[in-house]
Amino acid sequence: MPELSSEDKYQLRKVQMDADRKELEARKAQQELDRLVLELERKYGLIGEDRTIDPRTTTIQGTVPTRRGNGKDSHEALATAVLEAAS
Repeated sequence: MPELSSEDKYQLRKVQMDADRKELEARKAQQELDRLVLELERKYGLIGEDRTIDPRTTTIQGTVPTRRGNGKDSHEALATAVLEAAS
């Protein structure tokens, strides 16, 4: 069974290191996306309501919370309801 040349070994290790770096970059990008989704969920008051933002479809997912007894909703909740009804 033939041995790999030192040049081939070098190329294999170099490409493996490139692949490892790209994997780390992809994980960093995913973490940045998760952080932005979290910030947007906080901004739109979705945290604690079993609702989330789907970044691929750019829509709010989950159940719409029931209205409060006094009939008054926050401006953000009304804007979200209007946006969901339009889509």
